[in-house]
Amino acid sequence: MTKSFLVVGFATLLAASVSAQSARYNPEAETSVSGVIRYVISAAAPDGTVGVHLELRTTNDGVVRVHLAPAMFIGMNNFSFYTDDTVAIRGARVTRDGTTDIWARLIVKDGKTLVLRDEDGTPRWPRASVEDPDGCGVAHGPIR
Repeated sequence: MTKSFLVVGFATLLAASVSAQSARYNPEAETSVSGVIRYVISAAAPDGTVGVHLELRTTNDGVVRVHLAPAMFIGMNNFSFYTDDTVAIRGARVTRDGTTDIWARLIVKDGKTLVLRDEDGTPRWPRASVEDPDGCGVAHGPIR
């Protein structure tokens, strides 16, 4: 009984690890969306860093989840995001754990553009050893 529990536990851990590793920014999956921010969601990591996510109401795609960047990076670039702001986003659709969201490469608000990633998807913020960020640059639990 103990051996089968260990095998099942290891297989589950391995599957989660493979799933997480396969979530990568793919420039070929880039798309553009625009709309009104429904929610700004912050996700804190155990080390105190905070990642910023948006839930965006679009005219063509309905509601879309968007992963931006660490809050510190956004603030250092004199940007902020609030409910009911209108934004345009260019980013890649990324599927992770059965959910497809957009990892933003750039975002436009009030005529100003914040570039979050290079064209190949490399984040512009300094990266410590963040293991498998979900696109916001901060390792944290799932956001639902």
